[in-house]
Amino acid sequence: MKTTIFPLTRGLCTLFSNIKHTLSISGASLLLLLCTSANAAPISDMHVFGDSLSDTGALQAIAPSFCPEPPYFDCRFSNGPVWVEHLANDLGVSSNTAYAGGTNWAIGGQRSDQVLNQQLGGYLSSTGGSADVDALYVIWAGGNDFLQNGTSGTYTPNQAAQNIVDSVLELSLAGAMHFLVPNLPIAAPWAFEFNMALASGLDGISSGLNITQFDVFSTFVDISMNPSDYNLSNVSDPCLDETNMTLCTNPDEYLLWDPVHPTAVGHQLIASAALAALAVSEPSIIALFAMTFLLLIRIRRKTLA
Repeated sequence: MKTTIFPLTRGLCTLFSNIKHTLSISGASLLLLLCTSANAAPISDMHVFGDSLSDTGALQAIAPSFCPEPPYFDCRFSNGPVWVEHLANDLGVSSNTAYAGGTNWAIGGQRSDQVLNQQLGGYLSSTGGSADVDALYVIWAGGNDFLQNGTSGTYTPNQAAQNIVDSVLELSLAGAMHFLVPNLPIAAPWAFEFNMALASGLDGISSGLNITQFDVFSTFVDISMNPSDYNLSNVSDPCLDETNMTLCTNPDEYLLWDPVHPTAVGHQLIASAALAALAVSEPSIIALFAMTFLLLIRIRRKTLA
């Protein structure tokens, strides 16, 4: 199944408690109903695997000379904290890099095969081969497979998707039960093929597991089609001109920081959408969730502005 058992009291309801004063009575009622609809136990921790979209400072710990320089923020590939940092805060867990004692194994520049063969290997070696059954496992990769392909065609969208599916399988065999697996956003060149293969592969192994397939693609489509709803003025151009190393004057109104990575605001939007996706804990409330999903991430964006 694709639903999760994560607590709305530590997820969606954290967000609700911060924004309920800004909602209409009907909006607050919908959110309150969501908050009281799930029966769940809190997650024990969050383990993250992936690339620069989720990297919270790995290079600072293992290869400081490779950290992106300012105006990039604190060895992140953006101008502020990345999405898993916001999500971890909402869920009451840590997102510190594993290479400095934390639980985030993501490394900027790595491909899906490196996630499977290196990051998961490092995690399982550190635990003696067992995975925490009560933890949330986040796996987001695939973009670098395309970016590093060149003209060789060595990496394919189907193989990249299969690497993610195999990562879920490997962790599940070690005892993991709960997964958050984002797909690729609309800007990714092979997003359609990859996303279809990923969804199909995850559907095929979902029995007995709680897999949340986080649709980043649709989230970015909505943001791109309705930028004003998110207080954005530019959703197509990067704020940072890498050729001249010049910045836009209003980065909080941009979706993209550079041609590949979201701005800090973009990461906040991704985190809000991920939080809403995790909040679905019963099939019977999916319809209600659909009505409140966009409300949540739009209100979250406006309250952070």
